[in-house]
Amino acid sequence: MSLHTSTLTYEPYPEIEKANPGIKPMEFNCLILPRKVSEKTAGGLYVPRGAVEREDEAGDEGLLVSMSPLAFNEADFPDPEAVPAPGDVVMFARYAGKSFTGADGRIYRLMKDKDVLGVRTIVPVAIAKVA
Repeated sequence: MSLHTSTLTYEPYPEIEKANPGIKPMEFNCLILPRKVSEKTAGGLYVPRGAVEREDEAGDEGLLVSMSPLAFNEADFPDPEAVPAPGDVVMFARYAGKSFTGADGRIYRLMKDKDVLGVRTIVPVAIAKVA
């Protein structure tokens, strides 16, 4: 069974204060909590576990949890305002980075700052942060 990604729904991001990865990025790395695919579609159908796992692994968006002091060196950016900060929802290259289980049991991705492609300025309601 093949699912189109537009049929998938995503769980909301947790508050940044509730993320406890227990991992400190070094050198030019940043730590991202990827968005998680919901096990049900908006219509209430269950998504096969394999499809959920594939989409979680190949995800391309997440919550920037932390970064090393060398990541996103402001000298390399023409606009210092463009530097992402923890709490931003960022887009990154598919399959980028290495996955780790954090101290809180969530799956995090540790990746190079150059794999971050952009910052979402408007987060869709379906994947907005939990208030």
